[in-house]
Order: sequence, then structure tokens, then C-alpha cells
Amino acid sequence: MVAPLDWGLGHASRCVPVVRFFIDNGFDVVLGGGGDSLRYLCSRFPELPYVELPSARMKYGRRGMVSLPFLFSMFRFASNIRREHRALEKIISDYSIDYVFSDNRLGLYSEAVPSFYITHQLNFDNGFLNRSAARMMKRLHLRYINKYRYCMVPDVDGVMSLSGKMSDTDMKVKHIGTLSRFYGMEVAKVDGEFDFLLLSGIEPQRTVLENIFIKKYSSMPNVRLHIVRGVADGEKLLLPENITSENNPSDERIASLIVSAHRVFCRSGYSSLCDLAALGRRAVLVPTPKQPEQEYLAEHFKGKFGFVAYRQDELQNVDFIQIAYIADWKNNYSCNLNKILKCL
Repeated sequence: MVAPLDWGLGHASRCVPVVRFFIDNGFDVVLGGGGDSLRYLCSRFPELPYVELPSARMKYGRRGMVSLPFLFSMFRFASNIRREHRALEKIISDYSIDYVFSDNRLGLYSEAVPSFYITHQLNFDNGFLNRSAARMMKRLHLRYINKYRYCMVPDVDGVMSLSGKMSDTDMKVKHIGTLSRFYGMEVAKVDGEFDFLLLSGIEPQRTVLENIFIKKYSSMPNVRLHIVRGVADGEKLLLPENITSENNPSDERIASLIVSAHRVFCRSGYSSLCDLAALGRRAVLVPTPKQPEQEYLAEHFKGKFGFVAYRQDELQNVDFIQIAYIADWKNNYSCNLNKILKCL
């Protein structure tokens, strides 16, 4: 069973190469999860059985991790860890599961079968939390990780690490390279001159960013913008002629838009950054406000890899036409999932 966390689509999208790898190596795969995350995986692998896991829907307020909606979500999340762990025993029996692969779902550890935990965040000391909070979150996270047989880090080790200090750890882990749904894909370019906004993440900030871009490009009628909205389903927007959108395109379509766009705008979620590495493209990063992981990664990629980054509250005063950066990004990142086979 392969089961990603259901906070946005990033964890699900980076599980795509993991699922493909197991299928190519003769395994029967069961998908696990909930919400848009599970729907995304089912749309990519409609032939595979799936099981719904207990889920705690996360919600960020406008003040991010210091908001009441987020704090209530964390209480639900803690309770959900126990619920999904209790559900796992029956799932293992019902589906004859031999191995469990959890992408950041803390409750899917098992004593009955080998369980694997996939995460890029082993260290919360990123400069955006105070030391006490960072130490507490790290200790809690490691407590659950140690319940798993193996911990897999979707990154490279050393100075070229994409996750930077986030994956610094003294514990024993296996680096399996950067996971992306786009590795090995043949990508055709899209004709025309346009900017591209790839939306993702949890509400309400997804919609806040969407509205900022629509307002900005509505005042630039000679510049085209195409939006992939980061929702499985959604109502059709009324947009000016220079702005187009789509809700849930194929991975091939998204890859084509990324490599063809004049400028790419996106959140600085780790899965999105690994996708950019796989396609050899830089972007303009707008971290989700008050989300320390994304704030750190935006600064990390700006300083180390030549990306451009803005806070969301800065965008109103940015002249988008003047934004310039070197779009092509030559690198040697890849994934090495054969390391997983050696652990089975």
C-alpha cells in the first residue's frame, strides 16, 4: 500500500513515481489516502484498488500556523494519527498487504509488516520558528518516525540537497533522490507567449493567491496568463480574455506548460520544487504565508539555485512585467528507487 498525506496534492504527486516503480517491478499496489489526494492518485492509476483512510482536513487561517483554524486542525490531526493506526491492522488483513509506504502519514506504522516512511522534513530549525517550538516539533516527529522500519528521504545527500537544513539529521535514513512525477516523461512544448501560475496548497491561501494574480493580470491586457488551479473540481471562473484556467489537467499537460511558459509562478512546496528540478526550470516562488517550511525553501532556492521569491503581501507592489530570471536550470537530479528494493 502506498498512502500519501492529504494536505494538498504535493505528497500524492510525488508518490506517482513510487507507484509506477512498484508496478514495473511486478508488485500489486493498493492506493491509500483521502480527499483530493486520493482522487488524484486514482485518476492517474484508475486500474488500482484503493482504500480510504481516516483523514483530518487541514485548514490555514489568513495568519497561517498561528491561526485558530490551524490550531484546531492540529488537534484533529493528532487524533487522526491514532485512528489511522487502528484502521491499518484491518486494511493489512483485508488486502493482504506485505509492505506499507507512508508519505508523511504518521499513523501507518506496523509491527505485522515492514513499514516505510517517506519525508524530506527531519529538522524544524529553519529560522522561521523559535527554538523551543522547533525542538518540540522535531522530537514529536522523530518519535513517530522511529516506529517505522525505514525512513526514506526524497532528496540527495550533501551540499546539493534541495531540502537544505530541513533534512539534516543524525538518524539513519536512506536518500532515494528527488521524487517527481515528471522523470522520464517526454514533454512537448506549447505554442505561444504566456506566463504560467501553478496553484497548490490549502485554503484559504490558495484562493487568496489566485485572486491576486487575476487582479494583477487583468490590469495587463497584453500579457497572457494561464492558471492551473490546484483543485480536483471547481466552478468555472469568469476571466478577462488574457487569462485562461483549467482545474485538473494531466501531468503531461502541466509539464508542457512549465517548460513552455515565459515565467512560472508557484508555491515553494517541496514537491513543486522537485518537479521543477526534474524539468530543468526555475520559477518565481511565493511561499504560503506563515508556513515556515515554504518560507525557508523559498529563501534556500533563491540563495542557492537562482530562483526569484516574493512574499505574498509584496505582490501588490511588484511590477510583474519587470520580473526577470534565467528560466532554464541545468542540474543532475534524479531518483533512485532501487534502494527501496534492497530493503524489502
